Amino acid sequence: MLQDKSRLVFPWAGYIYDAFEPCAYTLTRVALGAILMPHGFDKLFKGGAAKTAGNPILKIFGDSLAGAYFIGCVEFFGGLLLVLGLLTRLAAGAVIIQMFVISVFVLWPNWGWTNRGMEYAVFMMLIGVSIFIRGGGPCSLDAKLPKEL
Repeated sequence: MLQDKSRLVFPWAGYIYDAFEPCAYTLTRVALGAILMPHGFDKLFKGGAAKTAGNPILKIFGDSLAGAYFIGCVEFFGGLLLVLGLLTRLAAGAVIIQMFVISVFVLWPNWGWTNRGMEYAVFMMLIGVSIFIRGGGPCSLDAKLPKEL
């Protein structure tokens, strides 16, 4: 809630900001999940895992294809959990780890998007950190549970 609408260039906009402020955090959490889900869907259900398995970093799983399916699960099911706000910190933690690995071990040292850069993965990682710290928020299934992770 804005305390002093007189500080705004358009003070009338403060009423709009106040009306939608309770939804802002939920929108961020849902957006991250919704962005991740199609990536995982492609890997899990449309054959995208085979292409992803070509990345050498996935050898840490022993079987690169199994690693690609694991990543697909993090993206699809982790994204779904973020959208629902269920086990939010667990899902956000998985996203943080995945985006860190992608940034440091796959895309490094390229930053800009025109050169297959890591700025988008870093951005998603930082949004994940924010969600991990805050949890599901008031508009989540986590809020309906007796205890939250």
